[in-house]
Amino acid sequence: MRGIIVGVLALAAACSPAAEKADEGVDAITPRNPFFGAWELTAARVAPWWDNQGEEPAPDPAFSKFKLSADASSGPSIVTCSKPVYSTNIVPPRALFEGNLPDPAKDAAALGLTALDITTLTFTCEDNNASVSLDFPMVDDETILLGLDNVVYTFKRTGS
Repeated sequence: MRGIIVGVLALAAACSPAAEKADEGVDAITPRNPFFGAWELTAARVAPWWDNQGEEPAPDPAFSKFKLSADASSGPSIVTCSKPVYSTNIVPPRALFEGNLPDPAKDAAALGLTALDITTLTFTCEDNNASVSLDFPMVDDETILLGLDNVVYTFKRTGS
């Protein structure tokens, strides 16, 4: 009987708040943020919302590569930030690119976004007297998009 009582007391001590504090120094496993890493341009096309007025939009050559990480981002000036703020959202096709897709389901599918719920990263930065907000819809774990100045850019992951 004494052995059972000692076992119960040992189990209770292991589950106590003091036992939890003993593990505080242990490194916790943090899930990988699917948007963090290095990205490289693989395609750029005129956005489906372009109204065919004026000169046809052209991709910005500065958008060849960029990197997103928790504490900073780098690449073209619009994504270079010393203190970026990120948020994610799940949106339907009609909410992509600020609601500008003329035929949301068809246009999203043509861009590779076939899911009904699309994970999107919103990147914001207030650096050097500039305020920037960009949305990056995720096609899959290795592909993200950016709609900017009537061009839709496609980026593939190149590393972490």
